[in-house]
Amino acid sequence: MTPAVAFFNQKGGTAKTTSTLNVGAAMAEQGLRVLAFDLDPQASLTMALGIDVQSLPLSVYDLLVDEAVTLAEVAQPTRIPGFDLVPSHPDLAAAELELLSELERERKLSLKLQASQPLPYDVVLIDSPPALNILSINILVAADALVIPIEPHPLSLMVLRRLFETVNRVRRLNPRLEVLGFLPTKVHHSSRLAADMLATLREQFPDLPLLPPIPLSVKGAESVAEHSSILQYQPRSSLAAAYRQAAAEIARRVGSPSHV
Repeated sequence: MTPAVAFFNQKGGTAKTTSTLNVGAAMAEQGLRVLAFDLDPQASLTMALGIDVQSLPLSVYDLLVDEAVTLAEVAQPTRIPGFDLVPSHPDLAAAELELLSELERERKLSLKLQASQPLPYDVVLIDSPPALNILSINILVAADALVIPIEPHPLSLMVLRRLFETVNRVRRLNPRLEVLGFLPTKVHHSSRLAADMLATLREQFPDLPLLPPIPLSVKGAESVAEHSSILQYQPRSSLAAAYRQAAAEIARRVGSPSHV
């Protein structure tokens, strides 16, 4: 089965969307066939890829709430070769209430992925909302692995306990779920705060690896404004190089084909 990797952290501002976009673009550049899910009602990943949200015939909202809608109907190509997207829509915010009365509401995403096997992709990436809700639980039940983007800020450490409590509870529904590690983002390498936070992560979570860090750079925001990944916008930048390294390590850990 195609491995599904979620970029997951209930805290906002940790670069989940930017990381999903750029890791996916790096994997596609390296020869993998990538399918990304935008599970954030803000539809940031969808808009970052230049897709007009208002003109979408179907979105991930329809996939979750309508049993007749298939993954193949919703997935669409993007301007990045080898990188397809299941787009989001603001209607997804309503799914929280609509799914409450549904049977197996926490398995909607997992069931749709299972029904679509074998997928014509090497890896599935999932961009998560900045919340712990029914959408988040669907992600945790469907995913094989989690990458936790984390910025070098004290508040980032404070929310980790609740995140891992949720992950441990969901493992009763999804025992295969593993945490690949932390993806440090917005890292200023000369910052004492960043160094201290990374050291604290190593101390408090010695069994979880730190993935290659992503440097702080305005180029990431600039590339999103251009509806592009950093690999297309500035392919020789240190930011692009960092995402290539992170993508190769994530692909290696989930056992994707060794094109990377």
